[in-house]
Amino acid sequence: MGKAPIKQRQDRQTGDGSRILVIDDEEIIHDSLQRILGRQGHQVDAAFGAPEALELLASRTYDLVIMDLMMPDINGIQLMEKMRAKGQEVPVLMITGYPTIRTALHALRLGAVDYLSKPFTRQELLGPVNRTLRRAVAPGPSTAEALAATESAEFPVLKLKPGDRFHLREHSWAVYQQDGTIRMGIEASFLDTVDALASLDAPGESDLIEQGLVGFRLKTASGESHNVFVPLSGQVLEVNQGALDHPSSIGADTWLVRVRPANLETELPLLVRS
Repeated sequence: MGKAPIKQRQDRQTGDGSRILVIDDEEIIHDSLQRILGRQGHQVDAAFGAPEALELLASRTYDLVIMDLMMPDINGIQLMEKMRAKGQEVPVLMITGYPTIRTALHALRLGAVDYLSKPFTRQELLGPVNRTLRRAVAPGPSTAEALAATESAEFPVLKLKPGDRFHLREHSWAVYQQDGTIRMGIEASFLDTVDALASLDAPGESDLIEQGLVGFRLKTASGESHNVFVPLSGQVLEVNQGALDHPSSIGADTWLVRVRPANLETELPLLVRS
């Protein structure tokens, strides 16, 4: 089961009254997000493109930015790069109708906390929104610090040692084992921003998983749903059934699945090494 679990935050507020900027060129998306987030007590501003968004970001303070990946002037990745260049470290939730794993991982590396594929449900939206707003209450390393760690991480894959640890920022971790397999679990930064876990769904033995896609689905005691992306691709060899049977005991050092990795040489450079 691993070490004692971290204390999951059952007393955190979800950020009611937070200011959120939505950047999307579709009016229907703005209307939908305004309705959902407004009912949660948030103040929602709208921008229909990057120039308008940059003006708002320069003049107001936001707790969260929700942006579309594909926009008519510049895309979401380019906008995040401009925000980073201006020192605007606002948490970003990326939404897209055309997701690719490389793009999603690039967004996570630039500081995005999550991504959603259109169409999405109210629950699929509110899970990452609430988690991100709670994260602001007790933030970890800044985006700049996390990016610096990522960009300076150079390592020869063939010289991996047992215990080497890698992270998919804000989501999951992978630890290299003596036999060449990988154990995976959920990042402390993720667990620390959700309520106590009521259930956890994980891949089964022999299942194939893919880097950057949803691997673990969590349901909290308060009814929120959260998806955790896995750090590496491969075939599941073993599942920690004890952890799945007692989800409230899962902590930052609890491994959930052991995997035979498929593409270490191409996938490890996309992760942060600790």
